[in-house]
Amino acid sequence: MKNHFINCLCFTTTLSLSFAFPSYGQQVEKHEDAVYANPLVTGVGSPTIVYHLTSALATTVLDELTVYLESMNAITQVEVNGLDISIEFKEPTTNEMIYLFIQRMEMLYINKPKNG
Repeated sequence: MKNHFINCLCFTTTLSLSFAFPSYGQQVEKHEDAVYANPLVTGVGSPTIVYHLTSALATTVLDELTVYLESMNAITQVEVNGLDISIEFKEPTTNEMIYLFIQRMEMLYINKPKNG
């Protein structure tokens, strides 16, 4: 009886897992790189991208942003020139590759709500 229960349990677990993997694979969608494009970013396809600010940031925020960017392993150099932030990566970029990174940068530093 005990042996039958263990065999049944193994079969049920295997059956459950076999249905889980194909359904997960079907949920993953692949989009064209242009879907991830940000109109404020230029230079995609090369190692150096430029983020064009729409308004000036406070010096303290720019300093914090620069330290944040330079702390990332994939980034080799950061330069701020007026309203342009040049970010040099170790390898050529794609929109999909930098999409979440740019969103996080905007959320944490660029579009950060002002305390008031």
